[in-house]
Amino acid sequence: MKKMEIIIPHRKLNEVSEILKSANTGGMTHYKVAGRGITKAEAVAVGRGTTQYTPEFIPRTKVEVIIKDDQVETLINRLVERFGDTLGGKLFITDVPIVVDLSTNMRGESAI
Repeated sequence: MKKMEIIIPHRKLNEVSEILKSANTGGMTHYKVAGRGITKAEAVAVGRGTTQYTPEFIPRTKVEVIIKDDQVETLINRLVERFGDTLGGKLFITDVPIVVDLSTNMRGESAI
């Protein structure tokens, strides 16, 4: 099993969710984060619009989902195909050795 972490602009959350649903990934978790990287934040007006401020950190949404090993390449390809160079996000994949469903005590792939 793998843990896929997808960092995206807030406005793309529904589209990413649909891609994950269409691949039968099960559940997902998302939350608001902020960070800095290659993409620079745009200046925003503050006060009465007379001053501009460029924030150091850009607001994003982080999506986490546990997937089966055979879904990894398919999901990477779907996300890259759909968003290409326009997304401005990142995708991280790590191994997950154990998953346990706390309500049923199911383990492994059957728990996801």
